[in-house]
Amino acid sequence: MKSNGKYRDSVSRQSLPGIAVYLFFALLLALSTSFAEDVSRIQKKHVDESSGGTDELAERVPPPTHHRGTGSIEGRVVYRADAERPWRYARYYVKDRHKGQLAEAVVALETAAVERGRSEKAATLIIDQKDFQFTPETAAIRASDSVKFLNSDMAVHNVQTFHPQHSFNINMPAGGEHVETFRKAGGIDQPYRIGCIYHSAMRSWIFVFDHPYYQVTKTDGRFRLTKIPPGEYICRMAHPAGRLRWSRRIKVEAGKTTQLDIVVSPDNKPKKHP
Repeated sequence: MKSNGKYRDSVSRQSLPGIAVYLFFALLLALSTSFAEDVSRIQKKHVDESSGGTDELAERVPPPTHHRGTGSIEGRVVYRADAERPWRYARYYVKDRHKGQLAEAVVALETAAVERGRSEKAATLIIDQKDFQFTPETAAIRASDSVKFLNSDMAVHNVQTFHPQHSFNINMPAGGEHVETFRKAGGIDQPYRIGCIYHSAMRSWIFVFDHPYYQVTKTDGRFRLTKIPPGEYICRMAHPAGRLRWSRRIKVEAGKTTQLDIVVSPDNKPKKHP
């Protein structure tokens, strides 16, 4: 019995360091877990106090709508009909005669202070010749952009323009294509009028700008010009097919969107074709 007692005493003494190490690591793990939970509670409390709760955080932070120090202009172009002066093009460009939203109107800013340089790469727009018409009929691009003309008809077509800045005259077989780069801007007053020598009813207008503040309206008549430096501008509208013109001086403020509805009628037709 004495020998057994000595053996147990010896085993106990040899196990003490191992037990101490085990207890040390167990205590360290418990402290780490408690610290992590405290940090989590503090972070959650901070979010809850600042945003009203994590579930509401996304709703309280709206997506950015303006670049720093710039503003925007948005609105729509509307045509007001006059029964005494019917506009024969309304059936093509006004989808809802009651609302009057005008499609394929070009809206652009005009001022000496607008951005002339560009940081993005030049783009390529596609204009197709299909069913003996150009699609889209009205387009707007920046100087140095290109247009790829396609011929989806089973007939020979042609793309030509005679413009003070740049002229070309290219035959296009069925299924053919041609890429033309427009390096010179004509602005809203001098669009490139595209035609086909074989089919005189085919026509298209390409507006080329040396700044990014322009847009062509769709069937809803809406437009939105963004990233505009604060200042005063002349906002202009042109509808080449309908020969409609409009302009107004407008002020752009940083961080704000200026609402602008452009209402035109037969009074906006110039005496001469643009």
